[in-house]
Amino acid sequence: MADTPIRFGVNYLPNAPRDTLRWVQTAEEVGFDFVGIADSQSLYRDVYMCLALCAAGTSRVRLGPRVINPLTRHPAVAAGAAATLEEMAPGRTMLGIGTGDSAVLNVGLRPSTRAKLRAYIVAVRRLLEHGEAQWEGRPLRMTWGRKKVPIYLAASGPKMLQLAGEVADGVIINTGVSPEIVRDSIAQVRLGAERAGRALDDVDMWWLPLTNIRNDRAVAVDEIAMTLASAGSHLSRFGTAGKHVPPELEAAVVELGRRYHADQHDKPDSDNRELIRELGLVDYLAERFSVAGTVDECAAKLERAVDAGARQFWMSIHFDDKERFLREWATVMDRFR
Repeated sequence: MADTPIRFGVNYLPNAPRDTLRWVQTAEEVGFDFVGIADSQSLYRDVYMCLALCAAGTSRVRLGPRVINPLTRHPAVAAGAAATLEEMAPGRTMLGIGTGDSAVLNVGLRPSTRAKLRAYIVAVRRLLEHGEAQWEGRPLRMTWGRKKVPIYLAASGPKMLQLAGEVADGVIINTGVSPEIVRDSIAQVRLGAERAGRALDDVDMWWLPLTNIRNDRAVAVDEIAMTLASAGSHLSRFGTAGKHVPPELEAAVVELGRRYHADQHDKPDSDNRELIRELGLVDYLAERFSVAGTVDECAAKLERAVDAGARQFWMSIHFDDKERFLREWATVMDRFR
């Protein structure tokens, strides 16, 4: 892992297809390696229609959904969409899968269990590679094409990190970028990998920092407050055990999860910004999850994460003026290449 180069990715909410294409093209132009598009049908545009447009309008950057879920996308539909995208952009696609956030909460469903998620990954992979699978006791078939599309699992707790180590090609780690949390997250992925007879290097690990560049760190943090709230809401999902939540903040973290406005997920003007202020969580969440401030402050924060073992950073950009940020972030990337 020590020889792994430092790479950077970016994730967008598809507010409008042509805007999304422009953001993806800018990311490719300035040197990002990966681009994800979120799947939240009740709040944003369709992920695969936007990805198709972006695949046709780019030539180098890897891209895919970050992330779909087992509840709103049947495995046969998921496999067909992933295979179609791979035909459009051969060798540069991925498939991100998670338990489900705003996509499921806004249709009255609860996030997937780990057992269902495991079965879903197996079913989608078998459809893509073999054309046949089982899902909830029923046979599935995919009669066209055979594709190997890497499957990445989104993880925000130790059990999901272990599951990624067991069954996924890669993992999107949403646990924070503090050195002690980076080290523990790696240990959890390793535990799962070893349980399945795999090596840690078999799992492509990407961290999810919440990033912004401004001359004033307080301004930078304020602009990403809605995304900090989103990350914080995952700390109490399925319980807080093993998630490094300080005891004195546990009640506030649980309250954030209970009161989080899923219908405003990651929207810049959401009530979730005020919620984390009310609960006194802004400083804690910013320190744990963000890389925000001046170029020097961002580089220093990343350096500490790199020293702890993180090598790849796949950030979410949900504030306005994304192209300004992408071009400024290129100066940070230059320091690690």
